[in-house]
Amino acid sequence: MLISRLKDYYLAIGSFALVLGITLYAYYVSKTSDQERDAKLFELRTAQIKTSLERRMGHYVQILKGAKGLFLSSDTVTRQDFRRYQQSLEVEANYPGMQGIGYATMLTPEQVPGLEQRVRAEGFPNFKVLPTDPRIEYSTILYIEPMNVRNLRAFGYDMFHDPTRREAMEAARDFGKPAMTGKVKLVQEFTKGVQAGFLVYLPIYDNGSNPTVLEDRRARLHGFVYAPFRAMDLIEGTLRTDFTDVSLKIYDGKHIQEENLLYSNDTANVKLDASGRQLHRVEQVRLAGRTWTLAFRPARSFSNDPGIDEHNLILLAGSIISLLIFFVTWSLLRYLQSNQLTELITKNTTAGLFLLDNNGYCTFQNPAAERLLGLGMEDLRKQPFQEVVHSKVDQSMGSSPYTSLTPVTFEDTYLCQDGKTIPVSCSIRSVKQRGEVVGHILEVRNIAEERKAKQALVESEARFRNMADNTPVMVWITDANKQCTYVNRQWLEFTGSTLAENLGRGWEQFLHPGDTEGAFKIYAEAIDSHQEFRSEYRLRRHDGEYRWVINTGSPRFEEEGEFLGYIGSVSDITERIEMENRLKSNAEMLQRIFMQVPAIVGLVRLKDMTYTLVNSYLSELYNGKAKVGENAFAALPPSQREPFRKILYIVSQSGEAYIAQEVPVKFDAQTPEEVDVVRFFNIVYEPIKDDQDQVESVLTFAVEVTEQVKSREQLALINDQLVKKNDELLRINNDLDNFVYTASHDLRSPLSNLEALTTALIDNAATKDEHEDDQVLLKMVAASIGKLKGTIMDLTEITKVQKNSEQQPVEELLFAEVLAGVEEDIAPLIHEAKARINASFEVQSLRYARKNLRSILYNLVSNAVKYRDPQHPAVINLKTHREDGYIILTVQDNGLGIRKDQQGKLFSMFRRLHSHVEGTGIGLYIVKRIIENHEGRIEVDSEEGQGTTFTVYFKES
Repeated sequence: MLISRLKDYYLAIGSFALVLGITLYAYYVSKTSDQERDAKLFELRTAQIKTSLERRMGHYVQILKGAKGLFLSSDTVTRQDFRRYQQSLEVEANYPGMQGIGYATMLTPEQVPGLEQRVRAEGFPNFKVLPTDPRIEYSTILYIEPMNVRNLRAFGYDMFHDPTRREAMEAARDFGKPAMTGKVKLVQEFTKGVQAGFLVYLPIYDNGSNPTVLEDRRARLHGFVYAPFRAMDLIEGTLRTDFTDVSLKIYDGKHIQEENLLYSNDTANVKLDASGRQLHRVEQVRLAGRTWTLAFRPARSFSNDPGIDEHNLILLAGSIISLLIFFVTWSLLRYLQSNQLTELITKNTTAGLFLLDNNGYCTFQNPAAERLLGLGMEDLRKQPFQEVVHSKVDQSMGSSPYTSLTPVTFEDTYLCQDGKTIPVSCSIRSVKQRGEVVGHILEVRNIAEERKAKQALVESEARFRNMADNTPVMVWITDANKQCTYVNRQWLEFTGSTLAENLGRGWEQFLHPGDTEGAFKIYAEAIDSHQEFRSEYRLRRHDGEYRWVINTGSPRFEEEGEFLGYIGSVSDITERIEMENRLKSNAEMLQRIFMQVPAIVGLVRLKDMTYTLVNSYLSELYNGKAKVGENAFAALPPSQREPFRKILYIVSQSGEAYIAQEVPVKFDAQTPEEVDVVRFFNIVYEPIKDDQDQVESVLTFAVEVTEQVKSREQLALINDQLVKKNDELLRINNDLDNFVYTASHDLRSPLSNLEALTTALIDNAATKDEHEDDQVLLKMVAASIGKLKGTIMDLTEITKVQKNSEQQPVEELLFAEVLAGVEEDIAPLIHEAKARINASFEVQSLRYARKNLRSILYNLVSNAVKYRDPQHPAVINLKTHREDGYIILTVQDNGLGIRKDQQGKLFSMFRRLHSHVEGTGIGLYIVKRIIENHEGRIEVDSEEGQGTTFTVYFKES
């Protein structure tokens, strides 16, 4: 579309483009020539600056080498020697930027007090090695000349303490060459006129040596000669006024970062011509082992002479001429096209336009009007327009609005050619010519879609109100003038009010008087910037109680972006506020408990080694000497101070917690009558770091465990005694087992003889027809001998189980195979009881001693058959499965069952719970011993009359 419009003005555009093209070509040729000349000159100037800096820093390094030679040429260089050397150089006059020349000596912590005394004796009573923090290695400034006010601020300063200076000093020491620091703030600086600074170091080794091995250099380091520099004074003194046409920024390091800026005379804020703004150059220079990045830009004086450049003048004049030609041609074409534009608008407008004469007849309609009614001009001219469309305007208007002399707007219903009616909006204006009305313009719009949209809006508003009334929070809406236009049902129910009472600013009556100002301040600030807001205040409920609520609001906008007001929600948060208050109260209580906890709690600030937190336990432990604000070492006994100092140093350097268990702490005797006491503590030293991740404090938390340590020592003694007692009991138990085994073995032979004699007597009495009572007595004696024999056999079996539990060979056994052998052995008993045995082995096999597994299955299955319920056939179910490292066997029957009070005695030796069945009461005892000897267990679950379930847990090997 844009291209088609431009075609109508091709003559104006073509003229403009031709003249402008000639202007641009002339401008380009002139500007290119200027740029090439400026680029070559700019490159030369930057090279000169770089060379000047390298040469000047080379001179300074030579000065330091001369100072080093002073120390190498003499065993002892006094302060007067050093001052004369510096005065001979006339540093302040000849070497701008250099604040002086100094000498720093290396010290150990033990040498610091002696050095301070010597220097004070030389006439410097306030001399002190700074800072005073304890550390392993020192490098204090001993000589610095000239000894003016600035340099006196650095006298005694330990440069090794600062990480940036230390990095350069270690580099100079390790390589034996000059080394420059990064950007630092010199200690010579005052509060005003502060400049970026740096220092250059040159190492001095013992006895004038120059070690070649790194370890020797570190071991023989004696000190450093060095020079501090103020960057701006140095650079401006070096460049002077020779390079004012170049803007220069110098950064420490290989990257351009504002925090590393050393020097700047940048004039980029001065408006330059095109040539100057295009020039930019970045160079790097290596000085004393340090890289500087130099960023060059041309200054305003580097470009052409003041005023408009020649090529800019060409561009300005040509552009003005091109625009004049363009606007003249453009105006002529617009005048010719004005009538065409009017006709184009009329044809393409979306509203129907009708031109009516003073009698109400239509004399013209646009295409949109014809599409609206479907009537041609022949149909419209036959009758007045109002009769053609069957208009039914309101009679209260008086005369026909279609011939009204004043502008009229109304809604009507028109009849179309197809017989349908449409709702329309009509707007009539009269047309005057020479002061007389010559006709009327009627604009007609179809408003059927608008009416649908209004109806949809009404329905949407109804849905919104229904949704808002059913939401679980209070909802409100305001207009752009802060007037409330709606609150939902929840608000009305909460406040016990009507909608009318809340409209406008009526809702304010429910706010707590003490919260009204704060709530409106937040709302006012938000509405000024059309931002979301959030506030908390108290709102009066219908019962008169003020409840805490949270109010959130969001701005509303039309599609065009016009601000409509706010919509928000209010939620009752009284319970949350009460919970927060309770939590706050609990936190305060916890703090009180923390201060009174029976453990050491202390916080030591490393900067000055003072306590910033001391609880009552710590204070009482050291008789009130440990106090907030007091030195942490002063409260400790002398024997504890050095260990405590070492631990604090370790934590401060590592940045990690230090944990010690059962630390013996010696408390020195306070009087000659007392004795030293050793108490034991579990101690945690936790580092507390600042925003720069540096340890600023150490939290000490210690719990006394003296009683536990002593108790453990006593427990160890008791355990030794128990071990001895256990060994003694094992020997006694073994002797008892041997006795039972021997006794049962020795009794079996005479008992067998007695049994044979009794049998012979019974047979002899039967053949001789002895008295019947004698035969009965002999049979009772035989039965008793049989029971005694069975008891002795059971005792023998028990001792075998105890002695041979680990001697039985272990093999892979199938449950089904072992069960089949048991069923074969007790087949008569199964047949007699008509018992049914069901086996479902999910786990098919088990590694176990065959004899032991058979004994387990034999006793459990035979007992299930023996103790059956005579009322119904016996059913025994055997199952296996695997669970938590065990193979589990269950044997379930439907027999007589066992009372709950008897189940605890079931596995006791010689314990029988049913007397109607023969037995010794030893079987389940043996089963339990076998299982437990193999790290398993057996459990029983039974109910009288409902059957019994035995569960055996076999430990998997």
